[in-house]
Amino acid sequence: TEPLPLKPASYLYPRIAPDGRSVALEIEGPNHDFYFYDFARTVLSKVTTDGMSHNPVWSPDGKQLAYRSWAAGGMTMWLMNADRSGTPRRLDPKGTRQSPVTFSPDGKFLSFDQNDPQTFADAWLMPLDGGEARAISHSKFGEGSAKFSPDGRWVAYSSDESGKLEVYVQPFPGLGPKIQISNAGGSDPMWRRMGGELYYREGDKMMMVTVVTSG
Repeated sequence: TEPLPLKPASYLYPRIAPDGRSVALEIEGPNHDFYFYDFARTVLSKVTTDGMSHNPVWSPDGKQLAYRSWAAGGMTMWLMNADRSGTPRRLDPKGTRQSPVTFSPDGKFLSFDQNDPQTFADAWLMPLDGGEARAISHSKFGEGSAKFSPDGRWVAYSSDESGKLEVYVQPFPGLGPKIQISNAGGSDPMWRRMGGELYYREGDKMMMVTVVTSG
């Protein structure tokens, strides 16, 4: 591990850009905004200025960022150009208490977390062509942090249906039988970009499991 040369602060949701040259991250304080940090130039530049923006998520081509904001009065999802041109647009204007998680590799879908008064935390998938969003498992249990595999054929997510959070994988787009990955608790799954490995948290530990996504 290697620390970045940044002053002490509450840094949240670091997401490395698709080209690997920078990282988008949120800095928590009296206001919430996110920033880009350029690895080569060691420059930290502010991206949002409204003080209400959280959790930046890169599109696969690095040209856009999904994020959550309180700009509409509730925690909703927005999409902006990474070069800061144009005006951000709201995604799924019917929903609230939302947080984007990841884009599918082809950029056609966005996974997100959403709280529901009846079913509490749910993991959702939304087509970005304007179609209806759908829950991965609209159940009484808590699901979240759904991540697409690099080949786009699988979705990993966490669920507490067993009584504690564990990591599961389901096929995509036809959501079928789920496969449990973790065996002693697990949350926040993350695929290795080149494939072959799936990472997750087990309490304060970072775990890795070797995976084969073909077949």
